[in-house]
Amino acid sequence: MADHGSLLFTASGGAEVARMAIYVQGSAQAWPGAAAALETVPAAAALADGEAPLQLLEGVRYEYEIKDSGLELALAHSDAQGVVVPSQLADRKHSGVLNPGLATGQLLLVVRDASGAPVGSAAVEVRSRKLNYKADYRQMMEDITERCVDLLQELRAPSVFKAMPDPGHDSATMGQRFAFVRALLQSRPFVDALHRITTHPHQRWEADEAEIQLARGFKPSGKALRQLARGARRVAVPAGHPLRASVASLPEKVAVTRIALSEDTPENRFVKFALGAFHGFLRKMLARVDPAKDARLAAEIGALARQLDEALASDLLRRVSEPDFLPLGSPTLQRREGYREVLQAWLRFAMAARLVWQGGEDVYGAGQRDVATLYEYWVFFCLLDIVADVFELARPPGEDLLAPTADGFGLTLKAGKFKVLAGRSRQRERELEVRFSYNRSFRGNQTQSHQGSWTKAMRPDYTLSLWPAGFTEAEAEMQELMVHVHFDAKYRVDSVAELLGDDATGAPGSGEVDPEALDSEKADENRGTYKRADLLKMHAYRDAIRRTQGAYVLYPGDVNHPLQGYHEVLPGLGAFALRPGGGTESLKKFLLEVVSHVANRSSAREQHSFHTYQAFREVPTAEEPRPLYKVFPETAHHSAERHPPPRETFVVVGWVKGAQHLKWIEESGKYNFRMGSTPGALRLSAKVIGATYLLLHGEGDMAVPVLLRIRNPQEGPRVHSAGELVAMGYPAKPTQASYLVYDVEPATEFANYGWDYAALPGKPPDAALGHPFATTLHELLMVSKPQFL
Repeated sequence: MADHGSLLFTASGGAEVARMAIYVQGSAQAWPGAAAALETVPAAAALADGEAPLQLLEGVRYEYEIKDSGLELALAHSDAQGVVVPSQLADRKHSGVLNPGLATGQLLLVVRDASGAPVGSAAVEVRSRKLNYKADYRQMMEDITERCVDLLQELRAPSVFKAMPDPGHDSATMGQRFAFVRALLQSRPFVDALHRITTHPHQRWEADEAEIQLARGFKPSGKALRQLARGARRVAVPAGHPLRASVASLPEKVAVTRIALSEDTPENRFVKFALGAFHGFLRKMLARVDPAKDARLAAEIGALARQLDEALASDLLRRVSEPDFLPLGSPTLQRREGYREVLQAWLRFAMAARLVWQGGEDVYGAGQRDVATLYEYWVFFCLLDIVADVFELARPPGEDLLAPTADGFGLTLKAGKFKVLAGRSRQRERELEVRFSYNRSFRGNQTQSHQGSWTKAMRPDYTLSLWPAGFTEAEAEMQELMVHVHFDAKYRVDSVAELLGDDATGAPGSGEVDPEALDSEKADENRGTYKRADLLKMHAYRDAIRRTQGAYVLYPGDVNHPLQGYHEVLPGLGAFALRPGGGTESLKKFLLEVVSHVANRSSAREQHSFHTYQAFREVPTAEEPRPLYKVFPETAHHSAERHPPPRETFVVVGWVKGAQHLKWIEESGKYNFRMGSTPGALRLSAKVIGATYLLLHGEGDMAVPVLLRIRNPQEGPRVHSAGELVAMGYPAKPTQASYLVYDVEPATEFANYGWDYAALPGKPPDAALGHPFATTLHELLMVSKPQFL
């Protein structure tokens, strides 16, 4: 395993200036994927891929030493800080640390003399550690290119376009145009198509007329016989030849027509023309690139142009002549394998070559291959497709993502911009409003009923918002009907264990904190490699953004690990692996589970959100809510369960006719309410049916000090006839046919309290007449007063 390498610096004329030794800091085995922590690839292979031969690994730190101690290392572009860290020792400035971090791509280095002037340059390649540097990067670019070209075709639907688009003049956008074109020409379908064409070319039978020597023999025909009789450049027939008696001379050659297979067909000529158009575009672009400013772009353009040179130099295409027309209506071009892909590539090429990505400079500016940023953009299109499929929504039209520029079209997708896919979807018999957002900002505010964050502004990468149809978005936020699920693309996360720790396995923990693990996290934080912060950010989304029910990391790994706060899929946090070629099915399955959960009207989350809305819907005033500091039972009667809150504990208020009536209540443990429609009859409201306590009052707004508890409130009161009530010893003559009778007992937990009935708020107007009503235990405790000390 290589742990060191050598880098040669050359002057502008190619002369060697200096050599630099570079070493992997620490043990190479300590890094994931350590077999490639430092690698030197053959120069020919590096040239073919447009890369530097000496290749490093992102996230790995290296030590360097320049052999000439009078030189100092620096970056060719000074906008990246902390990559080159020279030694602090005055006599060791020629050595130091090279820390590429996540800056994947070509890193252009220079050596400077004592005056600070650059005297030589060299480049190293910084490869991705989490994704396949060539295959996955190329696949992501191909996916984005395919999607954008489809959008552009949808937007313009051109029937006529320039077959040779202009490569542009701006160095900042030429790299973007080239990236789209390269993704098109290096895609697997296009490469396979060229191989298919060269090994199984289109052929057709053609008549070929040629002059042959008379001695070779030929099939006689009328035309041939006429040539024998009249042809020029004749020779005498030898004496003794059987024909000498009939003819004295014959022509030296005769023109005959033969039917033969030919590969010089219009379809093959079109293939040659298409490859020539691609090649001409690249050569034109290469002529406009300044190699001194963007050596990486020049190398990559040259590498792709050489690949097309090899294709044009194949035996097949060298035998094919130049086209005199384009057979675009040919069934072979439109249907035959290989030719069909070349035709599609040519039709899409003119559009791909015009695309300019507003934000693409973040991905491949200054020779970089910013895989992390590209991954974020690629995830956007993956999620967009998944959300559109799950909810059966139309994907956004081309004009929503593409905007015309001076000489082409720009993809307006850029980090920090708010893009939306919105619609209505029927899921599990529930109509839902759906919104998928990219980089949606949730502003900080202190109004509970509004959307946003209740702390600082938050901006997740992707947000899926769901709420029932029939409510506006503002109404859904206010009534706690909104469900937000956030996703963040975290390229720098290597594994679930790195993000979630050892608990990511799902095994039960000991509940103890590992001090060494905490110390390690602190050290990582100081080094700027603290990836558990990504998990904490998901917690921040979940906690700070109102109505957020889930927050998940999307990373280029292999393991999915969603975590559930309770027994339902939401609320939750966790991570999903998503990379080119894998992960979309698992993510789609998860979103289907989320949809099923949101559509479920009997979920615990639905119940919780309703009570949250009920609890916080009232805007507090200066007087309300009044704090309640009273003796209150922590558990329900004869139970280990917590006591319901006073605001959700109901008290039914009844009339006491006198001392005998009160004595009967205390001795029998019964209390009766009149039924029917007569004045003073009990109306069975939800509070009455769900009452836990009974408060008695009599003449003069006086309450009976002892609060009564309704026994077995879950069973409810019983209906008794007037005769049954008399049999129970009721001290007065019943005036109704039937009564509602509660079983009651003293509520000993409130034995030390009396009640200021006159101050009880919310009494109905007929309460003074003895008519029953219901209130809450909270209201009753607010007018309580100590009776016994």
